Amino acid sequence: METQWFDQGWGHLEDDGRLAREMELRSRLLMNLQQGITDKGWNRDHACRWLDLSAARVDALMAGKIGAFRLRDLVILMEQADIRWRISTQDRALLEDLIAEQQAGSGA
Repeated sequence: METQWFDQGWGHLEDDGRLAREMELRSRLLMNLQQGITDKGWNRDHACRWLDLSAARVDALMAGKIGAFRLRDLVILMEQADIRWRISTQDRALLEDLIAEQQAGSGA
């Protein structure tokens, strides 16, 4: 079996450019959140209490299960954990658009 290497992340896994950007944003948020929790020295119980998540959700977060979290969820968790991150103006606009679409689609 041959191994393939790609220079660009999600764009090679998703045909829809917007979906690829969403996955890239979710990925970056998830990694920043994981790193922030690690940097703070939180164990699972502390993360559960601080983030108001079940142990299963914290485990999913720390295992990198990107499909388990919507963009809005990740942004809220970043704020709850008081983790700062940098985002470009273009990505911020996309993030806001995607969150609005998710809220409209879920009836929230």
